Amino acid sequence: MPDDPVGSDDYRERRSARLPVSTRTELRHGNWYSVEVKVRDVSRCGFMAECNQPVEIGSHVSLDVPGIGPVHAQVRWQIGGRMGGLFLDPISLNRCEWTAIRTDPPQAA
Repeated sequence: MPDDPVGSDDYRERRSARLPVSTRTELRHGNWYSVEVKVRDVSRCGFMAECNQPVEIGSHVSLDVPGIGPVHAQVRWQIGGRMGGLFLDPISLNRCEWTAIRTDPPQAA
């Protein structure tokens, strides 16, 4: 019987939907380093970003998220110039300025 990744026990659905973004922010690893990354998508549970510097898979970092502040994450993968991180605690996308729906203030009558 051929391997079926969808039917295997190793297959896991994403925990939450990803929303596309295109913004720059800082990724930090304690006092060791800080690099600029371009975040390409974000979800409650993680992010994917472009990063020209090598980042150690498994390392714990923080990502500056406007509207929330530094969010602690673990680097889960890096392939070429892209990397993905898993937030240690899920974030509220309603508070995240990257994904919040912008509204105009009420007009004075």
